[in-house]
Amino acid sequence: MTKRIKYTDEPMQTGKIVKDFLPKPDDLVFRKERVLTLRLDEPTLDELKQVADTKGLGMSTLVRMWVKERLARSVTTQAQ
Repeated sequence: MTKRIKYTDEPMQTGKIVKDFLPKPDDLVFRKERVLTLRLDEPTLDELKQVADTKGLGMSTLVRMWVKERLARSVTTQAQ
């Protein structure tokens, strides 16, 4: 059975006014990404999937995180 809505002429409650929390359009940064194709053997893919599942991530996300971490480490090592 469906519950029916009863409409009345009562005054509506006014909502709360909240401060705008979104950035200005000029402050938004468009991330430009390109696709990279990577060929891996089946055992490596299986292991990658297992690690990604354990961390609750997708395989691509995990690989992207690892690459960024490794590049950051490489940059700090070269600076020393």
